[in-house]
Amino acid sequence: MRNQTAILIPEPNKRNQSAALVPDSDRRTQITVSEASKRNQTTVLISEPNKMYCDLLKKAFYVVRHRFQVVACASTTAEILIGIEETRPHVAIVSANLQDGPLTGIRILPEIRRINPDTRTLVALEAPEPDLVIEAFRLGADGVFCRNSPFDLLCTSVDAVSQGQIWASNDELRFVLNAFAKSSKQRKMDSNVKSRMTKRETEVVRLAVEGLSNREIGQQLGLTEHTVKNYLFRVFDKLGVSNRVELVLSCLRQEEDAREDIAAIQRNAAPSR
Repeated sequence: MRNQTAILIPEPNKRNQSAALVPDSDRRTQITVSEASKRNQTTVLISEPNKMYCDLLKKAFYVVRHRFQVVACASTTAEILIGIEETRPHVAIVSANLQDGPLTGIRILPEIRRINPDTRTLVALEAPEPDLVIEAFRLGADGVFCRNSPFDLLCTSVDAVSQGQIWASNDELRFVLNAFAKSSKQRKMDSNVKSRMTKRETEVVRLAVEGLSNREIGQQLGLTEHTVKNYLFRVFDKLGVSNRVELVLSCLRQEEDAREDIAAIQRNAAPSR
């Protein structure tokens, strides 16, 4: 199973094959959480950058509709937030990468929790890379799931997080525990590194985090592609990262830490009642 390249979709019974097709999205009916609860169903929001894959996954869940009810599908962060607001699902399956760009699915996790704290989030990863697993849990994920795992395991993970459990393998939990052990040291390092970055390096990093290519960054800043690469390599050395994924995660970590610091200052400054 570890070597599979796609989620396995159960084949519907041939006698009921036509009934297994999900109604067209224009004709779909909205199922509320309370209605689904009466039927002992778990309501699910699916997000995938590939709309065809999203439709296939929705049809797979329809086969097991006695357990799950897909209430919304999304391919962008905006669609996810609208879906969370309108349907209030029990579980949101959030792809790490969306049409908005790489890692936008992970970045949106705090906003999902703000809109509906009761929605559990399960992040779908291409592979269980330590940095991605750590960042997903740090930003509020209730579980992580590899997209090359079988469909029945996905169903099990949705069941688990809907019941308030954390879904992760032993290795993935070890990643998180190791990160906790060195978090204070990492935070001090991030603060010191940021103060040593030049204005131009900061501009290049900002555009890289937004998902622009080296050529697009060069066009915006009036630099050659080769010069942009040199800036990125210098930033990699300063941050102690080796690629763009690690760079983005490091920057997201700093942004979240800054927001937490501001919130703490505001709480402390608030007058006592």
